[in-house]
Amino acid sequence: MKRILILLLLVVSPLIVKAQRVGYEMRTNGKSYFYSDYKSFELRHRVDLQENRFTYRHNFNLSPNYVFSVPLHYKIECNTPTLEPRFVYKFDNKSIWVQQEIGVDKLYNLAVALDIKDGNRYYRIGWDNSKTYRFRVLIKIE
Repeated sequence: MKRILILLLLVVSPLIVKAQRVGYEMRTNGKSYFYSDYKSFELRHRVDLQENRFTYRHNFNLSPNYVFSVPLHYKIECNTPTLEPRFVYKFDNKSIWVQQEIGVDKLYNLAVALDIKDGNRYYRIGWDNSKTYRFRVLIKIE
């Protein structure tokens, strides 16, 4: 366990120090998260310490307005990888997206959200099929 924590610190520290964006998300199901990202890598940490997740995301630009995003998540506590394919439609300073989380053995939540960019701030308002609403604020720091 100690080795895993050391490895985790070695991987996470550069992500946080060199983060391009940091943020906070709260949901109506009582969960809330801190985010940091660097290029195609994200770290999500649940405030109540029940979940930590690393993500690698690759975006495929299908046209100037359509993006197919494929994030691969790894939930540390569950030792579980998941995919979350997302279709995004971009407007000038907004985008709307829909995604389905796919686990090894089952489908998880289907989510829909609106992302709004305002200068160096990003806002998210969304919903998923567990009847949970989500609200997020990200700040670009680079």
